[in-house]
Amino acid sequence: MELALSITMGLESGTEPAREEAALVAACRRGDEDAFARLVRRHEKRVFRLAGRFFRQPEEVEEVAQQTFLTIWQKLDTYRAKAPFEHWLTRVCLNCCYERLRKQKVRSEPLDEDYAAASSEPTARLEVERLLEVLPATDRFILLLLHGEEWSVAEIAERLGWSRANVKVRAHRARKKLRQLLAEEL
Repeated sequence: MELALSITMGLESGTEPAREEAALVAACRRGDEDAFARLVRRHEKRVFRLAGRFFRQPEEVEEVAQQTFLTIWQKLDTYRAKAPFEHWLTRVCLNCCYERLRKQKVRSEPLDEDYAAASSEPTARLEVERLLEVLPATDRFILLLLHGEEWSVAEIAERLGWSRANVKVRAHRARKKLRQLLAEEL
């Protein structure tokens, strides 16, 4: 009896954040800007971290984060609560990143000088990051999700609304391009 009671209590306490978030979303849908500010504070680190995986300049990261939260505010009525809010938010953020990357041409900017200067010898990681900069934005995007964020194919498919086959094909093509770039360098 005590075990069942502790399990039940554990489950109830584990759902409290979900209930709180659902209440915040409902308040936001009614136009409560304070509730939206709390929702932003709750998720801003995740959004900034995720955007920071795709963009080096702080201004770009901030713009993507702002676009993400603006989109969330404007399209909150499309959130159906079939999955956690965090998944929907992540999908919106990734779509904002993807759109921004798609609009950019191949980035020819060098890596941040401070970052490159941190290592006196070239390392494999710096080489891969340099080659990633040369890849088209869509290829860099999928590789960063798979290897930078360590998401599974299923997670990417779910959060972006792509099929698993589409994710696998894009990843295969991106890896192939990366290998070609590496072979050209050698």
